[in-house]
Amino acid sequence: MKDIYHMLKPWDVILTVLLVLLSFLPIAIFVSQQSQYAEEDSVNVAVITVDNEVVEEIQLTDNMETREIEIAISDHDNNIIEVDNERIHIKSATCPDQICVRTGYISRPGQTIVCLPHKLVVEIQSDRGETEDIIISS
Repeated sequence: MKDIYHMLKPWDVILTVLLVLLSFLPIAIFVSQQSQYAEEDSVNVAVITVDNEVVEEIQLTDNMETREIEIAISDHDNNIIEVDNERIHIKSATCPDQICVRTGYISRPGQTIVCLPHKLVVEIQSDRGETEDIIISS
């Protein structure tokens, strides 16, 4: 074990510490960007889209009601979306994997719920419009 300590040079330790600190940089950037969305004067809107077409927009800021929205994709495929005060989630879906249901509530700009089998997306956007959609074509 002493042989290992003799093999380490001072720059090895400095480089290792520097790399460990740099590994936390993405977390710091993410937190700082999320804090920009937390401004008091911004209005959060939940945008529900099916197959890249906006079905409904729901204002979440200062929303004090609970309601359910049924999105019928086809005769046998549907999603029930629940708006609860300032948050939203997919309460039930007829898709086989149920990932969209297990995602839970979202309430901050940039958060999304995606149901791939039904091509349904629920995205929280700020009135400042700083969220970006990434479209991947196949």
